[in-house]
Amino acid sequence: MNFEFTKMHHLGNDFIMVDFRKYEEDGCRFRVKFDEAFSPDAVKMMCDRHFGIGADGVVGVFNPSSKLYDLKMRIINSDGSEAKMCGNGLACFALFASADAPSGRGRTLRVETLSGPRGAEVKKSRAGCSAVLDMGEPVIDFIKDFRIGKYKFKINSVSMGNPHCVIFLDEPLPDSEFERLGPAIERHRLFPDKTNVEFVTVKSRAEISVQVWERGAGKTLACGTGASAAAFMAVSYKFCGPRIKVLLPGGSCTAEIKTGGHVHLECSPVKVFEGIMDISL
Repeated sequence: MNFEFTKMHHLGNDFIMVDFRKYEEDGCRFRVKFDEAFSPDAVKMMCDRHFGIGADGVVGVFNPSSKLYDLKMRIINSDGSEAKMCGNGLACFALFASADAPSGRGRTLRVETLSGPRGAEVKKSRAGCSAVLDMGEPVIDFIKDFRIGKYKFKINSVSMGNPHCVIFLDEPLPDSEFERLGPAIERHRLFPDKTNVEFVTVKSRAEISVQVWERGAGKTLACGTGASAAAFMAVSYKFCGPRIKVLLPGGSCTAEIKTGGHVHLECSPVKVFEGIMDISL
């Protein structure tokens, strides 16, 4: 069966977007089940950068399960596992779902995710599009000293609806060490469901730099939930003020920690191209 898709990215974290509402019948019954069409093997093929479209994951748009929401989002990582939440995926989702909104007018969405409700405000103008995401209130699971090889870190386990391990460093890791430590920490026994890993360097009271090892995707150019978790911990430790520029390998975004702890993330997602893919069930 053929599926229409749109390739999008935010700061180089890229996704294959599919509006699965088009493949519903009578508004409630799928002609083709999402889990069958987008099985782990199918998603791995789609996300392969040599034999497929190439992406860090597949994002599906669905009708919500209740009137509390406008839309529902599902995200499958490039390794075929399902993510509960993804900030950059949500930014692309919001712009993709608002494509029919008139220029100069924005749209506010209440989005159903596996990690709970999320808010997204899309702003459209002649200069371009942006999205402000309410990433929710982070939860600190635990903080402890941690030794791996020659390194001793203080790790901050933070939930953004998905798990993160935030580690502050005096300077960024060399690529070779980052690519060795990232997967080792992701799969460490402290994290039975694996974790995203962020190595954070504080540049100033208003700027941090983040290296991201993403659970289920590996080394990525950006991670919205990771940027949010890192910014939240930087404010918690009083390293930074409430509004922070987050530098990532793919570019920068702005995180603001609101009163009450909610993280708002300002993003500029980009549409790359559209196409049709043939998925053999």
